[in-house]
Amino acid sequence: MKKKQLRRFAPVLALAFAAGVLSGCAQGAGETSGASAAESSVKAESTQEDGADQSARDTLIIATANEPPSVTTNQHNAIAGNYMNTMTHNGLFRMNEDMEPVPDLVESYENPSDTEWIFHLKQGVLFHNGEEMTARDVKASLELCQQSLEVSQYGASTGTIEVVDDYTVKLTTDGPQAGLLSDLTHHGNFILPADLIESGHDFNAEPIGTGPYKLVTWNRGESLEFEAFDDFFGGAPAIKHITWRIIPEGSSRTMALETGEVDLIVDVETTDMNRIAENDGMTLYSEAGTSHNFMTINNEVAPFDNINFRKALASAIDKDAVVQVALNGDGTPVDSMVPDCFPGTTDEGAPSYDPEQAKAYLEASGLSPEECSFTLICSDDVKLRAGQVIQSSLKENLGIDIQLESMDLATYLDAVMGGDYEAALGGYTSSNLLGYILGLYHSSAINASNLTRTNLPEADALIEQIQTTLDPEENEALIGEFCRLINEDCPFVPLYMKNNTRAYNSDIQGFNCTANGITYYEQFGWAN
Repeated sequence: MKKKQLRRFAPVLALAFAAGVLSGCAQGAGETSGASAAESSVKAESTQEDGADQSARDTLIIATANEPPSVTTNQHNAIAGNYMNTMTHNGLFRMNEDMEPVPDLVESYENPSDTEWIFHLKQGVLFHNGEEMTARDVKASLELCQQSLEVSQYGASTGTIEVVDDYTVKLTTDGPQAGLLSDLTHHGNFILPADLIESGHDFNAEPIGTGPYKLVTWNRGESLEFEAFDDFFGGAPAIKHITWRIIPEGSSRTMALETGEVDLIVDVETTDMNRIAENDGMTLYSEAGTSHNFMTINNEVAPFDNINFRKALASAIDKDAVVQVALNGDGTPVDSMVPDCFPGTTDEGAPSYDPEQAKAYLEASGLSPEECSFTLICSDDVKLRAGQVIQSSLKENLGIDIQLESMDLATYLDAVMGGDYEAALGGYTSSNLLGYILGLYHSSAINASNLTRTNLPEADALIEQIQTTLDPEENEALIGEFCRLINEDCPFVPLYMKNNTRAYNSDIQGFNCTANGITYYEQFGWAN
C-alpha cells in the first residue's frame, strides 16, 4: 500500500511572482507527475490464451460512488464532474504532482508586468470535431467562465482577454492576481470551440474539447463510456475505451474489483482497505490530499444564524470518532475552517471538541435543545456513517435530536448551492488556499460554492487583499489574519482532511493522482 504524509503545498502566488521575472517555458502536454503520456503508455500486443489469439487489453473500467451532475465545464463545481472534464478537455495550464500549474495548451508565456500576461498557444491542437484550437476559442471560453455562476470565481482573475493573433492571447488583469495560473487549471476555464459556444451548443449532451477522450454514451444512473481521441495533441492514449460505472454501495465496488468486473475504484470503501491491501492482484493507493471535509450549515436560517449555536455544534462533535467510524482512520481530524496543508493557515480561534464548552455555547445562544433539531443531508455511505456519529454526539452532549436524509449527489448539490437546506455533509478540494477561500467564503460565490452563504464584508476584503498580494511573506500574514477571522465566525463544522485513496488492478501501469485528486488516464496502460 502506498502512503505519504500530508505535505504543505507552496502557494501558487510564488510561481506567479517568479513568472514576473522569468518568462514561462513550454512543457509537454503529458508532463504531470514526471512521466509523459508517451513514456507511460503500453503498446498493444497479441497474447495467446487457451489456444486463441487475444488482443492486449485496451479497456479500463472505473467504479465510482457518485454520478457527475453535469459533464459541461461551466455548469458545475463538483469533483465528480471534474473527473470527466479532465478526460475530455484541456486548459491553458494543468496541475502537476507537486500542485504547481504547468503549461498544457500553452507553449510559452510572458508576464511583462503585474497585470499583463501573454500566452503563446500550441499550434495544431484539434478539438474532437476536427477544428483547430485558436486564440478565439480561448477568449470565448475564458469569458464563458466569467459569466457562469457555478465557476465564475475562477474567472474573476482573468480580467480582459484580447486576441493578439491566431495563437497568442493577452490577459490584462484588474490589479495583480496571485492565483491566476492556478485558476487557469480549473475546469471552468477549459477550452471549448468558440463557434459552438456562440451557437448555444448543448455541451452536456455532447461535450467537445481537446482532451484525450471523447464521451460516447451517458447511461444515466449507470455508466459513462469514453473512447480515445486518436488525434489528441499529447499522443493517442494506449487505453482506447474507458467506462465509468456508478456503484453507490462501497462493498459492491470492492467486490467488483475483486471479481474483475472493474479495474479501478475511485471511491474506496475504507472498511475494505486492509482486505484490498492484502490482495496480491490489487494495489491500494492512499496519499494525503487537499480535501477538506465538513458539516456545512446554512447561516441564513435559524438556528444556524446564531454564532454561539454554531460554536456549540463545533464543540460537541467528536471528530476522532467521525474519522474512525466513517473512514476507518483514513483521514486526519481538523478544527480549522480552512485546509491546514497550505502555508499561513492556523486553527487559532477555532472551536475544538469539548462537550462542556459546547454546553456553555448553547446556553450563551439562548436556545433550548428542543428548538434546535435539524435535518442533515448525506449523499453517500461514508457521509451516512459520519452523520450517525454526529447524530450521537449532538444527542449525548447537547440533547439535540437530528434526522439524517440520504440524497444523490446531483440533488444534494442543487439543494445546498441554492440554500434550500439546513445542514449537509460535504467537502471542498482545492489546488491552493486562495481558490478555497474564494469559493467557500466570498459573498460573490453565494448560490454557487459558498455553501454556508457567508456574507462578511471584512472577510471579502481580506480575500481580495490576499488575491492581489504577490509577496509570499505578506500573503501568508494575510492568510493567518483571514484564518483567525473565519475561525472565530465558525460558519460550519470542520471534520477531517481526507486522503486520496484509490484501489486498482496491479497490472495497470502509469497510475498517477495529484494531491487534489486528479488522474490523467491518458498515461495509463496495461502490463503485457
